[in-house]
Amino acid sequence: MAEYTPAQKAGTTIARLRTEASVTQAVLAEKSGLDQSRVSRIEKGEVVASTDVDRVLDALHALGAPKASEFKEYIGRDWQHIEPPSFWNPECTCLEITEETLGEIAAFLENEDRPWPLRRQIERQRDSLLRAAGFLGKLNHNIAFIGDIGVGKSTAISFIFDLLVPPSLTDKAINRPVLETGAGGTTICEVHIKGGPEFGISLLPMSDAEMREIVSDFCAAKWNIHTSEQRETGESVSISREAERAIRNMSGLGRKRETVDGRTVYSDPVVELAKSSSSEDEFRTRILALMNLDERTRRELWYDSSTRKHPMEWVTETFKAVNNGRLKDVPLPKSIDLLIPNFGRTFGELDITVVDTKGVDDVAVREDLDHRLKDPRTAVVFCSRFNDAPGTSARVLLQHMRQTFSERFDTGKVSILALPRSEEARAMKDDMGEQALTDAEGYEFKRMQVSSELSAEDLAGVPILFYNVEADAAEAIRSDLFGQLSRMRKAVEERLFDLCAASQDIIRNHEAQALNAAIEEVANRLNNFLRGNRELGAREQLAYVEAISTIKGVRYASTLWASTRRSGDYSGLSVVHLVGVGAARDARLRSESWFNGLDAFLKSLKADGGLALANRSIDQIAASAAASKRAFLEATQLGGVEVYRESLSQSPVWSACASEWGRGPGFKLRVAAHLEGWFTKEAKLKDRLEQMVNGLWEKLVIAPLVRLVEESAPEADPAPGNVIPFKSRVSA
Repeated sequence: MAEYTPAQKAGTTIARLRTEASVTQAVLAEKSGLDQSRVSRIEKGEVVASTDVDRVLDALHALGAPKASEFKEYIGRDWQHIEPPSFWNPECTCLEITEETLGEIAAFLENEDRPWPLRRQIERQRDSLLRAAGFLGKLNHNIAFIGDIGVGKSTAISFIFDLLVPPSLTDKAINRPVLETGAGGTTICEVHIKGGPEFGISLLPMSDAEMREIVSDFCAAKWNIHTSEQRETGESVSISREAERAIRNMSGLGRKRETVDGRTVYSDPVVELAKSSSSEDEFRTRILALMNLDERTRRELWYDSSTRKHPMEWVTETFKAVNNGRLKDVPLPKSIDLLIPNFGRTFGELDITVVDTKGVDDVAVREDLDHRLKDPRTAVVFCSRFNDAPGTSARVLLQHMRQTFSERFDTGKVSILALPRSEEARAMKDDMGEQALTDAEGYEFKRMQVSSELSAEDLAGVPILFYNVEADAAEAIRSDLFGQLSRMRKAVEERLFDLCAASQDIIRNHEAQALNAAIEEVANRLNNFLRGNRELGAREQLAYVEAISTIKGVRYASTLWASTRRSGDYSGLSVVHLVGVGAARDARLRSESWFNGLDAFLKSLKADGGLALANRSIDQIAASAAASKRAFLEATQLGGVEVYRESLSQSPVWSACASEWGRGPGFKLRVAAHLEGWFTKEAKLKDRLEQMVNGLWEKLVIAPLVRLVEESAPEADPAPGNVIPFKSRVSA
């Protein structure tokens, strides 16, 4: 991404202010008393003379651009503590107040004679201010759509964000989406739609190892059919439809249609190739050779107007070709970026990337989806069919968030998007059995039904949205999604305002003996609480229990089969990722009573009238503890992965697991038994993880609080790091 100088940023803003005020450069030049060429150079960022810039801004203000004077004041600010935000940042005012507060904090801390309880409070608030300001200072956000395979997620994204070919170029409206759609199993990888300088497609290719693994799965599945192994055992394996389609296209082995005796029949060249191969290794080698992987080096494709195609028509056709492996010089993608000029402009100043995740076909708690759920800059939209809302994967992942992160659902992080088809909304009935008269009424009936179901599962607070691609206005749903992002930012903004107010209270009243006494008393009582309540609770369940449970409940044996062939590290089922999830869930269970106790203790402090002056400080302790809890659970999940990754990936247990294929029904249970035996045997890893969890508890939860209550306590490291050093790993 290009870096712009302050002069260039100022020039771009001046040009925008002039355009919004419908003022020409010539008129602006005349009003400011400058040559038009000078104004042009200012807008290009080639002039840094503040006097000329001031004259232009004064002229713009006089010509009807009210924000010109605000911008003049903005560029005169000296930002010393946080990165200067964009002038157009919706929270710019809040960030300006934060900058001023941080300046006051710096001046306060320069005086070494300040009472240590006040210094500790201010230091903690400074660190929290910097983190929150860093979040709000950036304008980039993701909107990730997650849902079961085949629910219509890609179609909805295309209509919501106007990713459509013109109506004149297609016979039916449902055929207009740029994203390839179908009955599920269509998109081969995650797709990112973002703004770009022109229409184009950029892709991150699969690594050579990943490519060979997926081809190996394809060949093994076809070879099993050729040797009749699956018919003898009653089991079957296969790879995803989208992956098989791409491999066939890349190797030129697509099924061929013929007419025989008036009937349409298909011949399969893959079958013929298998029959002519002496072994599975030869079969796989021949397919890899046909794919010409070494020649597939192209990573970017850009629209050329000489094709005389509409840009969206070109994007549609090219995306379909890349997604299906039809281009001879393009590799199989791991992710695809669609670059669309001015994409997301309806979201105002925010820089939006829309993420179309791979549909959930089996295990919902996938590593790629977990990343989206935990990313603070990503809003998640769970998609489902209208009649199935909230949907299977949404339920599972919401429960996962509750059990693993203790996530709140009313902050804009998540929403549910039900996708009705024609007449489905009006088929809804109220409590009296009366059918809905309008779609809007049907939506409301459905919202009440889903809200009730979620509340019964302790998942209350999730917003529920509806969108019928054939009947509803896209503007309304875009507004809802913008509101979701706004709520995410608003929650952080409110936190910043609270932090600023709490800091300013201390700074302005630090000489008041009553305030000093109240804060010192809070510190003393919190110290007593920590002395009696320092230890983390006993382990509730072993980290690997989650992985074993998931393996036993896998829907498709093929998913587990593919995982055993990759030492448990498969995108559709990562065993070590599930071990990390299990570690985090155990950490949440064993820390829940402690955090509940702290919450009750802090409420008792606020109820004490003698400590009323310290109420803001008590609130900040509660907020800091909540942040520490999130950091602890996230670090524990990472710790579980790191403790088990190397030993598990290199263990011969995977050979034993893979060999269970073809031995009759019960494959999943036999694999689970092998792994459970391995985890039980590797008790040293269990002990190492326990040591790590206790270390993380002390470092991320206890130490920051001790820093507040003990004058001699060392500086607490707010960043979740490793307590136990790991061997370095080189990523593939």
